[in-house]
Amino acid sequence: MKVEILVYVYLAICTAMIGFNVVCIFLFSHNDREREESWLYYIDLIKEQFGKETLDERHRLMMLKRLTRVRELTAFDKSLEILYKEYPDEVHAYLRKMEFVFIALANRYSRRNELQMAYFPYVISRYRLFEGEDLPQINRIMVDLLERPSVYCRENALNAFYSMGISENVADALKIVDTSGFYHNKKLLTDGLMSFVGDKKELNELLWARLQDYSSNMQQAILDYIRFSSGDFQERMLGLLREEHDSEIHFCAIRYLGRYPYAPAYEQLMQYAEHEDEMHWEYTSITCFALASYPGERTVEVLKKNLSSRNWYVRLNASQALESLGLEYADFIDIFEGNDRYAGEMMRYRFDRKKLRERRAAT
Repeated sequence: MKVEILVYVYLAICTAMIGFNVVCIFLFSHNDREREESWLYYIDLIKEQFGKETLDERHRLMMLKRLTRVRELTAFDKSLEILYKEYPDEVHAYLRKMEFVFIALANRYSRRNELQMAYFPYVISRYRLFEGEDLPQINRIMVDLLERPSVYCRENALNAFYSMGISENVADALKIVDTSGFYHNKKLLTDGLMSFVGDKKELNELLWARLQDYSSNMQQAILDYIRFSSGDFQERMLGLLREEHDSEIHFCAIRYLGRYPYAPAYEQLMQYAEHEDEMHWEYTSITCFALASYPGERTVEVLKKNLSSRNWYVRLNASQALESLGLEYADFIDIFEGNDRYAGEMMRYRFDRKKLRERRAAT
C-alpha cells in the first residue's frame, strides 16, 4: 500500500510539472507576441515622421508620455535597432529632432531606481543621441550616475559621454570615476575610450596633459588607450619610462614602445632585458616581448640568453619574440645542442606550432 501511495505522489508531481511547463510556454509565447506588436507599433510611428522637417507636436508629446515607462523604452530601442539597419540616415535625423523629448526623459529617469537609471544612458550612447553637443542638463544627470556604486550606472554614463564626443567632458568624467572610491575595471575604461566619437587626437593630448591628476589605475587605462589609438607618443613614453613611476606605468610604456618601435628607446629596453635580478622578472618578461619590434644581432643574443631564465614567463616571451623575428631552425642549433633542455624544448615547441599553422593554411 505504501508503494502505491509513493507512485501516486510521483505521478501527481510529474503532472504538476507538465502543467507548469505548459503554462510557462503559453505565457512566454504571449509575451513574445506582445513585444513584437510593440516593436511594430513603434516602427510605424517612427516611419511616419521620416522626411518631415519637424516632428509632429502630437508625436513628441505621445513619445514623452509613453517612453517614461521602461517597458516602452525597451520596445522603442528594439524598433530603432530594426529600422537602423535599413534607414540609418533617417533614424539619425529623427533622433536629432527628438532631442527635447530625451532631455525631458533624462530628468525623469534620473529619479528612478539604479537599474532603470542605467538603461537610459545606454540608449543615449547606442544611438549617439547627443553627438557633438555639450548639454548641461544631460551632463549633470550623467555626472550623478558616475558617482553611483552600481558599475552599470557608471559604465553607461561614461559611454554616454564617449558618444557625445566632447574631450573635456570625458576627461572630467574619468576624474569623477577615479575619485568616487568605487573600483572600475581598467579594460572597461580602455575599451570605452576607444569608442569615443570626437577628435581622438585632441582627447589623447588632453588626457596626457592631465595624466598626473589621475590615480595609477586610471593612468594605466589611459596609457593603454593611447597605445591602441596613436603612434605619436614615442618620445613621451620613453620619458615616462625614464622617470620614477609605479612599475605598472613603466609596463604600459614598454608595451607602447613595443607596438611603435623607437630607436632612442632601444638602450633603455635592453637594460631591462639584460637585468639579472630575478626580483624584477616582470620588467624582463614584458621587455622581451617588446623586443620583437627591434631586430638585430644584439636583440637575438639577449633573447636567446633569456630562454634559460628561471622564470617561465621570461622564457615564454623570449621564445615568442624570437619566433616573431623570423629566425630559422638552423639559427638555434646552439640552443638545441646546449645544456639547457628546457630552452631547446621551448623553441622546438615554437617551430612545431609554426609548421602546424603552415600545414593548416595550405590545406
